Amino acid sequence: MTVDSAAMPGMMFALLTRVAVAGVASPHRRPLWTVSAGAQGFGPVGGTAGAVLHRQASRCLLLGALAYRVCVLPVALGVLVVRGEPMALVALLPVTVLLLAANIAAFVTVYRRPTVDLERVRGAVLVDLTVAYGVNVGVSAVVPHTEVFWPYLAGAVVLVTGAFGLVGGVLAVLLSTPAQLAMVAYGAAADRGTLAGRVGWLGLAVAVTLAALVVCGLSLHLAMSYGFRAGREAERARWLRSQHDTVLQTLETIALHSAADETAPAMRLAEVRAAARVQAVRLRRTLDEPGGGNDNPLASGLSELVEELAGRGLRVELAVAAGAGSRMSGPHRDAVLGGVREALGNVAKHAGIGDAVVRADEERSALVVVIRDHGCGFDVAGRPGFGIRESIVARLREVGGGATVESWPGRGTRVTLRMPA
Repeated sequence: MTVDSAAMPGMMFALLTRVAVAGVASPHRRPLWTVSAGAQGFGPVGGTAGAVLHRQASRCLLLGALAYRVCVLPVALGVLVVRGEPMALVALLPVTVLLLAANIAAFVTVYRRPTVDLERVRGAVLVDLTVAYGVNVGVSAVVPHTEVFWPYLAGAVVLVTGAFGLVGGVLAVLLSTPAQLAMVAYGAAADRGTLAGRVGWLGLAVAVTLAALVVCGLSLHLAMSYGFRAGREAERARWLRSQHDTVLQTLETIALHSAADETAPAMRLAEVRAAARVQAVRLRRTLDEPGGGNDNPLASGLSELVEELAGRGLRVELAVAAGAGSRMSGPHRDAVLGGVREALGNVAKHAGIGDAVVRADEERSALVVVIRDHGCGFDVAGRPGFGIRESIVARLREVGGGATVESWPGRGTRVTLRMPA
């Protein structure tokens, strides 16, 4: 994950501004900023930290609103018990139980998800708001003098504010006016203080929602900043340790004076070059792999094989397609690595050149590894040697794969290994 920590405060200000104005979900909009994330980041390359913050804030908001409503529904029934209205209690019990079960189910569903995208549930949020208004009006029709479900409506307003922003929350509060008129028509209290209290309760829900989103966003920002910093420090420590144990040790060894410098300078020079080639291969692999590591055992095995042969003076160009052979079982992988080792060993011993190419890719659900050199070649019409016959062809065949060897005198050799992926 590569993020400029100095720019994070500005990013968070822009994010919180969007949340306050347009809600957590922001459909059909370009991200505020783009972050490249590898395998250890928030997602694939091209993901956005802003989208992650949106979804995490959505989850926190949903859990809070649903938990509030799960708690307020029993309180509503308790109010009827305190008032001594058993008939109203009996009439409203089925509705209360149904709403309670629905909210508990929704809470469990959201809780099991690491993130939630409110953009995808905006329609459900609007339906929930309509149900909340309908319950209040319907209860007024059945029990004219009670309005115990108005606090439940505040939870729906919270969800609308989170999904549609400040404008959505204000509109939800304004829509309470026709609902209140309908309730008054059924006999609910109609004095100014009661009407203002109901609207104030919903307005407070909007304000609390915006404040909660800001607090949640800032908390997530701090957590992400800490994660970025800790990750960079851990990566730097791993990188320094790796370079100390490989490149630095080799350079110090090369720099040491040896008696062979005078007695056998040619041999000493060959040793130095071989060591330099090995370290060059290791350093190139470290630079090429995202995060300095590789979670593909086949690719790692091929890289180690290339390092080993570099010490014997063979320069190998290795190209492994992303994910090629990553799902391969151990016996299949060992067979492929053994076949590649034998083929490259033949190049080092018989080709008369110091270069080879190894390419691995997946074609039609099969791993294909090609080992190519442009050395002296040989006549494939004759009886193949033990190395080709047993260490390459037979080894691959025993585990369900196959191998073909093509060679042209004076133009080199190509060995193709195929293994079901």
